[in-house]
Amino acid sequence: MTAKLLGLALAGLVLAGCEAKSSLDGSKVEMMTVEGRKFEVRLAGTGTPDDYRLMVVRATLVINPDVEAERTRAQAVARQVMDRTCKGRRYQVTEDNLVDNVNYHTRFRCLT
Repeated sequence: MTAKLLGLALAGLVLAGCEAKSSLDGSKVEMMTVEGRKFEVRLAGTGTPDDYRLMVVRATLVINPDVEAERTRAQAVARQVMDRTCKGRRYQVTEDNLVDNVNYHTRFRCLT
């Protein structure tokens, strides 16, 4: 019985150091691999023409993430999606947030 409780306590500590994933309403998941890492990418319109919400999440659990490295990787993924979405047009990032140390949320507008 003691070994079982110790195992549960250890599992709880391990999970406490993990960061949770999030979702984006009205979007579908696209899987991308950048720098050998897998990401879940979600893109959704805002209801305004050429205005989008984008979320980039590591597809694997991250324990004690390096926040700056996670932001840099997620921004690289986001740039690829924004370039593709705007079809070569310039874009303007209007919101830029790293949530829970691994979930990158941004809002951008394709310019004419």
